[in-house]
Amino acid sequence: MKIWNSNELIGKEVFDATGNAIGWVDKTWNSWNEDYPGYFFGIKMNDFARNTYFRGANKLFPVYNDYIRTVGNTVTLTKTMDDLTRYWNKTIPCGPTTCPVEELIEMTVYDKFHSRVGTFTTWVESNGQISNLGILLDPYICETWHLPYNTTFPIEPTHITTAKNTITLDQALHELKEYWQKTRKY
Repeated sequence: MKIWNSNELIGKEVFDATGNAIGWVDKTWNSWNEDYPGYFFGIKMNDFARNTYFRGANKLFPVYNDYIRTVGNTVTLTKTMDDLTRYWNKTIPCGPTTCPVEELIEMTVYDKFHSRVGTFTTWVESNGQISNLGILLDPYICETWHLPYNTTFPIEPTHITTAKNTITLDQALHELKEYWQKTRKY
């Protein structure tokens, strides 16, 4: 669903496709898709969804605006919780090992020279695989690159060299900027 003002959704209760209450919209981030501008929404899970589907995790669950069916006093998604959690429980390559996506969410991301890039907040899947991770850019980068403060940019999982307490990428900040300028036309 096309969303014109993402901030209007903050605080609204969210229901899955079968009508089960799952939580509330807590945050919103700009998507990196220039062809179809959209948003990612961080859903704060209610106790039932958190304990049933997320093993008690308190992290925000990211949902792309294409997963939203209707918006009124509440938000209804096009997916069931089973559909949504299929990707939450996947692993992705992290250098020489693999990591569960749920452990990477809200982890700080650094470039290969240990400059802070931002925070891993979301992902995009295609054909059953996670194809891009969404990094919420650090406010300093947004300021110096003249971008809105809630901007996410994509990085392919193959660029992760390590992921322990933080995520380290195989590129320097200037290389990431050049890559994003060429591929995302910001």
